[in-house]
Amino acid sequence: MNTFGLNIIASDKDFYHGRGSFIVLPEKSGEFAIMAHHANMMMAIVPGEMRYTTEDGETHVVAVGGGLVQVINNRVTVLVDSIERPEDVDRKRAEEALERAKEQLRQKQSMEEYYISKASLARAMTRLKLTGKYK
Repeated sequence: MNTFGLNIIASDKDFYHGRGSFIVLPEKSGEFAIMAHHANMMMAIVPGEMRYTTEDGETHVVAVGGGLVQVINNRVTVLVDSIERPEDVDRKRAEEALERAKEQLRQKQSMEEYYISKASLARAMTRLKLTGKYK
């Protein structure tokens, strides 16, 4: 099986270093898949669900915040501001964060506050979606 070097790094931890055979990333217009020997590139990642398969065939699903992915010489580096496994998500906390984000969006705010609230809402929705699917 063809594999590539895969490094997944969050702002607060090194999440995964090893070999991967497939990765699907959330991006602005949907999802983007990368396999071995993909062309060199760099792309923005939006908050959402990321799936990756390691060289032993095990598939992992995680919630990621915004960030970027870089592909160079059959090595994929994913840099995100946050990453969580479904079993690590506190559903009650995620529901509370969702309600807070919705309330903030209902209030009059600056453009900067609006985009921060939208990002918070997207993150909370992704976390809840993941817990419903995989717990």
